[in-house]
Amino acid sequence: MKLLKNKNLYAKLILQLLTFLIIFAQICLAAADDIERIKKDLNSSDWKIRLKAVENLSSKRNEDAVNLLMEVAVKRGENWPVKKKAILTLGEIKDPKAIEILLSIFNDPFLNWECPALKSYTALALGNFKGDARVVDALIKGMKDRELLTREASIRSLGKIGDSRAVPHIINLLGDKSAAIKLSAIKALEEIGDDQAISHLQYLAENDNDSLIKREANASLNNFRKHKDYR
Repeated sequence: MKLLKNKNLYAKLILQLLTFLIIFAQICLAAADDIERIKKDLNSSDWKIRLKAVENLSSKRNEDAVNLLMEVAVKRGENWPVKKKAILTLGEIKDPKAIEILLSIFNDPFLNWECPALKSYTALALGNFKGDARVVDALIKGMKDRELLTREASIRSLGKIGDSRAVPHIINLLGDKSAAIKLSAIKALEEIGDDQAISHLQYLAENDNDSLIKREANASLNNFRKHKDYR
C-alpha cells in the first residue's frame, strides 16, 4: 500500500514537471515569436511603427531587446523620436553592455549639428550607470558643451550618479549666467551631498541676485543639515 502511494506521488511529481516544461517551452516560443514581430516592425517604412516596436522592447529587458535597442540607437538615418526612445530605454534597462554605445553617441561631435536634444537624452540615459569612471568623465566634459540642454542633462545625471569627483566641476557652475544651469547645479550638489559644496551654497543663498536661486540654495543647505547633521 505504501509502495503504491509512493508511485502515485512520483507520478504526480513527474506530471507537474512535464506540465512546467511544456508551459516554459510555450513561453519561450511566444517570446521568440514576439521578438521576430518586433524585428519586422523595426524594418517598417513607417517611423511610428518603428517607434512602437522600440516601446515594446522596453518591457522585454533581455539580451535580444538590448541588442536591438543598441542597433536602433546607432542606426544612421533613423528618425529622432525613435532613436531617442531607444537611447532612454537603454538607460532604463541599465545593462552595462549599453554603456559603450551610449558613450559613443554622447561623444559624437556631429550630434549637436544634427539634433542637439539627442545628446541631452543620452546624458540622461548615462545617469543610470553608476560606478563607471568613463561615464563620469564624459558627463563632466558634457557640462561644458555648447548646448544648454546637454549641459543641464549632464549636471542632472552627475547628481544622480553621486560621484564626488564631479563636485568641484559642478561648483564652478554656481556662477553660470544661466539660471537653469545654476538650479541644476544646486540640485546636483544636494544629491551628491559632499561637504565641500556647503560654503558655496551658503554664499549663493546670501548673495545671489535671483530670489529663486537664493531660495533653492537655502533649501539645499537645509537638506545638508538634515542628512549630514551639519551645523
